[in-house]
Amino acid sequence: MRSLFRSYCILAAIGLWVGPTTFADWPQWRGPEGNGLGSRSPSLTNTLAGLSPLWSAEHIPSGDQGGRGCLVIQAGKVYGVSSVSSQSTVTDEVFCLDAANGKMIWKAQFHETGIREVGSSTPCIVKDRLYVVGSGSTVHCLNAANGNPIWESALSRSSKEPIASSITVAGHVAVLLADVLIGLDVETGKTLWTQDQITGRESSPVQWNSKGHDYVICNGSQETDVVEPSDGRILWSVPGGGKSTPVVAQEYGGDFLLTLSEDRKAGLAAYRLTDKGPQKLWTLPESDRASSPVVFDAHVYAIAGGSNGHGAHVLCVHIDTGQIAWQEVIDFAEVSSPMVADGKVFAVCGTFLYLLQATPEKYSVLSQADYRITLCTSPAIAEGRLYVRQANAVACYDLRSTP
Repeated sequence: MRSLFRSYCILAAIGLWVGPTTFADWPQWRGPEGNGLGSRSPSLTNTLAGLSPLWSAEHIPSGDQGGRGCLVIQAGKVYGVSSVSSQSTVTDEVFCLDAANGKMIWKAQFHETGIREVGSSTPCIVKDRLYVVGSGSTVHCLNAANGNPIWESALSRSSKEPIASSITVAGHVAVLLADVLIGLDVETGKTLWTQDQITGRESSPVQWNSKGHDYVICNGSQETDVVEPSDGRILWSVPGGGKSTPVVAQEYGGDFLLTLSEDRKAGLAAYRLTDKGPQKLWTLPESDRASSPVVFDAHVYAIAGGSNGHGAHVLCVHIDTGQIAWQEVIDFAEVSSPMVADGKVFAVCGTFLYLLQATPEKYSVLSQADYRITLCTSPAIAEGRLYVRQANAVACYDLRSTP
């Protein structure tokens, strides 16, 4: 009964804002719900050994030359951004691939001047519109079918540093962190508000739907804030902040907020979200500079503790009590955020993909394989197919147990 109720709540919340997107799609950073869950997944394989790519779309650079944004998938198409820097100019190339074979459908180029480093933002698709943050200070809204421009918005920024924050759309407002938290009109790109108390350029805002109303939750430099998307007002704040993305999870018929900070004092923390504000449940002295946790079946799975990738460990924590079910060293892990599909945790460690059983019973590595994944990137999954960025390619693996 609880799982049916939870599924109904998730469906109702997502249906309020994603339009025709289905749970099989991966239309934004961290998936359909923005929390790393690949819902309604088919049965997936328990082993990665010996799997060859279903296809590989080459000549799409990533990393320092290309960027580290995630891929997004909707309606049989794969979207992403690849950027190339030259002296003081960056060229952002938005691409659209056929998810069946990796063939290029369309691509669009935009130039950003006055910067040298490429950005790492992930596109966001709502209905038939693709929202893209450029490496510098411009947001683009494109027709997802053909790449034709709908509008572009030049942001007023205090720096020229590249943007890694990804857009979320709450109602009629597109929200991102670009030095400060910014709300744009989805129809015109006009800046509706800025929230100067929330600063940064790497954490991505997420949505929380409570009783039919959308709120936005975002990490600033020192705190995690809940914002009214219509005008940018901060409604309440909790300790935390940093570069990771907050997680909203629905368990026990209610909403939970999970944060993982760079500061061990703020740590890995859980809150129950109520009409009166957040109710703190627990804090663990864990930290990571950018990885975000994922929640599955009332347990939190997180990769934390890495220092330039070394010394990282993966842990499983009960969401209600903060009790650690297990924790283990997981070799080299850097920034990439884990996800869950078909009861399995997908974790990128170096260039390797780890497949773990999502269970509190014990730490269980089902399989691992070197998929040559670009450091600091996170995979995407849709309809049992895994999409990853490699040095000069986008690759697709069919993980269905009976493809």
